[in-house]
Amino acid sequence: MNVLAALVAFVFAALGASLSTEGIFRPAAVLPGTMLGLVASVALFAAARFPRAATVVAICCEAAACAAGYLPTPLLLAPLIGCLYRLTVLGGPRAAAWWTGIAVTAVIAGGAASDPDPPAGALLLRTVGVALWLLPAVFAGRMTHAQRAYLRMVQARAEDAERSRDEDVRRRLGEERLRIARDLHDVVAHHLAVANAQAGTAAHLLAKRPEQVGELLAGLGGSTSAALRELKATVGLLRNPGDDSPSGTTPTPGLAQLPELVEACRAAGIEVRVDGAGTPRRLPPLVELTAFRIVQEALTNVTKHAVRPVVTISLTYGEDTFSARVTNTSARPGPAGTGGYGLIGMRERALAVGGAVHAGPAGPDRYEVSLTIPLAPWQEDGAPL
Repeated sequence: MNVLAALVAFVFAALGASLSTEGIFRPAAVLPGTMLGLVASVALFAAARFPRAATVVAICCEAAACAAGYLPTPLLLAPLIGCLYRLTVLGGPRAAAWWTGIAVTAVIAGGAASDPDPPAGALLLRTVGVALWLLPAVFAGRMTHAQRAYLRMVQARAEDAERSRDEDVRRRLGEERLRIARDLHDVVAHHLAVANAQAGTAAHLLAKRPEQVGELLAGLGGSTSAALRELKATVGLLRNPGDDSPSGTTPTPGLAQLPELVEACRAAGIEVRVDGAGTPRRLPPLVELTAFRIVQEALTNVTKHAVRPVVTISLTYGEDTFSARVTNTSARPGPAGTGGYGLIGMRERALAVGGAVHAGPAGPDRYEVSLTIPLAPWQEDGAPL
């Protein structure tokens, strides 16, 4: 690009060197101006890296050409116009103002040195004309400089927004992981509290009723086994050392609280129906907690984004798996956007218990969130309701 600009400027300068008020110069008279135009064009080629030095060289060449009697036309001044444009784009408006003033003064002085008493038309061309040829280059450079500064500002804002979004995602994901860790802690603490009570009762009955100790120890083994499995599920959800420690040993919500959640949604004007398949039974607390939280988050998304929703919650109790589906039928069933933090939290919870969550359109005007959790690792914890 720089080579092409310099080549075009040289062609223009050579043409400008052949013009005079009397017509076209003879070839012998054109040569000095052409050589000065060549040097100024080479300076234009270097203006991208050395804008001030190139402008100085171009000013000297154009002033010398005018002092030699060449007419300061836009063609002759083309290399200097290019250098001033480059200087304005790269150096800013203040530098451009100073160098433009120097260039106009030097070219006018060179023309005055060649003919101290020119005709009125030539005087106007050598003074006002010079300013008219050079100033548009500066204005164009100012516009380009402002446009580039604006683009840099927009790019910087976009990068800041991207960094802020990434930080917000990490922060929200960390908060969700911390909340999951607290819920898991409560479930494990519940098992350990039960195990502690069983151990204390066994110690108390050991001397009085030894026949009941075996049954208590069997229950103690089940409680500690469940606690160990749930502790294993918390790997990857470890909190930072500075996080507040959760307190309390009360079990966290489960599917037993689902009717209350449904009633709250109905009170908010959402039509909700609950269907069941299989034999309902008490699931391990961690599985019930995960199912409850995911159904809760799905209903929250319905409340936020759906229009006149009709929701069906389907719970399926299989021998080896438990599944839950929240199907939303409405005028606009899908959640706004595709990268919601609620979906991130649901996937984190499902992965913590070895399950999976899928969310997306399930047909015309239908959006479905489905959860599947394998029960094989928790099978001995299940008990009929």
